[in-house]
Amino acid sequence: MNSVISFISRLLIITFTVITMFSCKHTTDETSKNYTMKINWNKLSTEGLTGDLNKGVSAAYAALIDEKLIVAGGANFPGKLGFEGGSKAFYDEIMLYNDATEEWTVIGRLPTPSAYGVSVPVSDGALWIGGNNEKESLKSCYRVSLTSNNEISLKPFVDLPFPMDNFSGCSSGDIVFVAGGNLNGKPSNSIYCIDTKAGSEWVELPQYPGIPRVQPVLASIETEDKTYVYLLGGFFGGDDNQKPAMATEILRYDVDAKEWSVAGEQIDPETGKPFSLGGAVAFCIDNRYIICLGGVNYDIFLDAITSQYNINTNSELTPEEKKEQNLNFSKHYMTQPVEYYKFNSECRVYDTLTGEWSIIDNTPDAARAGATLVYEGRSFYAVQGELKPGLRSSLTFKGDITTD
Repeated sequence: MNSVISFISRLLIITFTVITMFSCKHTTDETSKNYTMKINWNKLSTEGLTGDLNKGVSAAYAALIDEKLIVAGGANFPGKLGFEGGSKAFYDEIMLYNDATEEWTVIGRLPTPSAYGVSVPVSDGALWIGGNNEKESLKSCYRVSLTSNNEISLKPFVDLPFPMDNFSGCSSGDIVFVAGGNLNGKPSNSIYCIDTKAGSEWVELPQYPGIPRVQPVLASIETEDKTYVYLLGGFFGGDDNQKPAMATEILRYDVDAKEWSVAGEQIDPETGKPFSLGGAVAFCIDNRYIICLGGVNYDIFLDAITSQYNINTNSELTPEEKKEQNLNFSKHYMTQPVEYYKFNSECRVYDTLTGEWSIIDNTPDAARAGATLVYEGRSFYAVQGELKPGLRSSLTFKGDITTD
């Protein structure tokens, strides 16, 4: 059954990386804020993205250090798709975007070509954690910093206890949390943390309830001297005991009490229907709000992974018949126009104080899965990602959130 889940993940090519910038802290005055937000978008140049990198990648690592955008690794299909006989390519280039010249420059290389990991900021740079490549899932971690001469520094950090990929991460000061994804190749309910200043090992925390979540988003918020970690989105490809499902419960972990609770639901307030945050990115602003961008469509993606699951668990089919049906499924599902997949164009905001959702923008620029996000204050970069399964975009957008 694990091979089925792995096959589903490879076939649908939906990946993501989330970066949250430290924690959000509530104050008494700030919790009374209630205003209208909007996003101003600016498209970055693609100059300097050469060769197959010009086709864009998903699931890259990234960092925003001294207001300089750094992007590394990632994966794409430079030629044919997998069912057509092609193979996924992984990259090791570390790129710096030069605001003055508006071009990308290679400033280093990853230890191994990789993607599908987590990038989390800390006070003296960032951590690039885990991921995988064409051969294996990774447990390696690196502390990332940038010199005054724009030279990249990658220093080995404490390894994860197990290889992890397609998971999520966030930080609260110098405490880093990672959760969900695949652990040792299996969908996981695990969450770990480490003090990047004083810790010598990753500490396992109580597992989160409900289904395992592949490609969720994670954000931390501090209020009244307490730290909470919010887990949203993700999906489960199914196993021998459970059918595929999309996660819509918003879970909250109380760091002091070491307890999980359900904080809310991913329900559109206008339609009353659930929405997906699988493959999305998220960050928090104003000590209260979690901004969620992109991700796959709830109905279309659930139908796809359920169809694949039903083929592979049908005991009446021979291996040859399963192979044929999988191929026919791929020929249809993987070859539709971008509009068919309906990736989330809505830019949603979750108010952690009231539990309410709102939409602050609706744009095709946000309709990506597998993008990488970094931010500082109210400004963020949404780096590349997928326009549909198998098709990446080379475009990166800078967004600035304004309020009325």
